Amino acid sequence: MNATLLIVDDESDLIDILSRYFKTKDFIVHSATNVKEAMKILSNKNIDIILSDVDMPGISGYDFLKTLRNLPKHKNIPFILMSGKKISEIDILEGYDKGSDDYIIKPFSYHILYAKIKAILKNKTYTGKSKIKIGKVLIDEESKEVFEGKKEIKLARKEFELLVFLYKNKNRVLTKEHLLNSIWNNNYVSPHTIETHISNLRKKIKSLDKKIISVSGYGYKLKNL
Repeated sequence: MNATLLIVDDESDLIDILSRYFKTKDFIVHSATNVKEAMKILSNKNIDIILSDVDMPGISGYDFLKTLRNLPKHKNIPFILMSGKKISEIDILEGYDKGSDDYIIKPFSYHILYAKIKAILKNKTYTGKSKIKIGKVLIDEESKEVFEGKKEIKLARKEFELLVFLYKNKNRVLTKEHLLNSIWNNNYVSPHTIETHISNLRKKIKSLDKKIISVSGYGYKLKNL
C-alpha cells in the first residue's frame, strides 16, 4: 500500500506479528515498545498512521494520543487505539473523544485491522484544502484549525471531520448510520459515538449550538445559514 505505519505496544511478540503481516501488505513499518521511543521515531520519520496500545508502562496510549493532538506537526496523523483488557463503552468513547480515528479490541482479526487502516488512509484527505465560513466560525481544512471569532477552538480529529461533513451537507438530514459510514468508515462503532461528538461540537462552538439540529427518529443536520 506504500504507507508508513508506526506500531506502539509493550508486547514485543505482537509487534513482530503485526510488522510481518503489514510488510506483506507493502507497508513500511516502524515500531516502539513505549511512547518515548515512539516520539523519537516521529521526530525522524514521516508516519502515515499510528497503531497504539492503550495500556503501557509509563505513558498510556490515551496520553500519547492527547499529546500528539496538541502538536501541530503530528496532530493530523490518523491514530488507532487497541486494548487487550475488558473495556466499557465509556472507555471506547473516551478514545474517540481524545481524537482517535478508531478503536480495536484484542484479540482481533488482522484482516479487519488492515481493512480499517485502508479505509482511514483512503479517507485521510477527503476534506480538501480550503476555508469554510459558518457565521462567526472559520474552518481551515488545510491546517485543521477552527476559530470562533478570534478564539481558536480545539477539536478532536473526528469532531473536525464531522463538522466539515455537516457543513458540506448543510440543510440535509443525515442519519447516524450515514455519519458512521462516512466519518468512521465502518459499522463497528456505537451510535452513541455520534451523540457524543455532536454534543462536543455544540459545547465547544457556542454559536453553532442551535444550528446543529437533532431530527427525532432520523439524525442530524446543520441548519442552512
